[in-house]
Amino acid sequence: MRALTIVADRKLELVEVAPPPPPAAGEVQIRIRAVALNHIDVWGWRGMAFAKRKLPLVVGAEAAGEITAIGPDVGGFKPGQAVVMYGGLTCGTCKACREGRDNLCENIAGIMGFHVDGFARDLLNMPARLVIPVPPGIAWRDAACAPIAFATVQHMLFDNAKLEPGETVLVHAGGSGIGTAAIKMAKAIGATVITTVGDDAKAEKARALGADHVIN
Repeated sequence: MRALTIVADRKLELVEVAPPPPPAAGEVQIRIRAVALNHIDVWGWRGMAFAKRKLPLVVGAEAAGEITAIGPDVGGFKPGQAVVMYGGLTCGTCKACREGRDNLCENIAGIMGFHVDGFARDLLNMPARLVIPVPPGIAWRDAACAPIAFATVQHMLFDNAKLEPGETVLVHAGGSGIGTAAIKMAKAIGATVITTVGDDAKAEKARALGADHVIN
């Protein structure tokens, strides 16, 4: 199968690699349909964190795909189902993981596409607990943006800040991926959005997304 692989500083190659084995107990096998692009991908391509990983490395920290096979003891999924995946290889057993706060895992094995092989390949096996169903009607490329950009905004605006309808939020860097997601999600619940941007073109885009007040 194909895998987009970083082989040296700022050098990518599309290579042939062996397909994964059938999924083991607690795993599902996923065919990747779309891979998103994040700053973490650019950082890795530029050579950051080389001391923590070995090359060659399959890139891709965020993606969407469909279930192709299900391992033993896995429920709630079926072949052909659209899913997204959490790219942090968390342990699943520490206190944070047991409470559903995998972002605070005490024993994380790395971030896929940055420390360990990522999503930019045809097929891969994943722990089913790190796989999330995608609602019907969502395009592959839209779903692929959810695990990092939109989940980060969900965590910061709603889990931490407890943003509620009618409140006002300041979003810095309204032209960034996180910024655009924050504008859209805050407006979706009826919040007033003030955002900062770096140029007039970004200001126009922020207004088109629904920002109420834009500061260049």
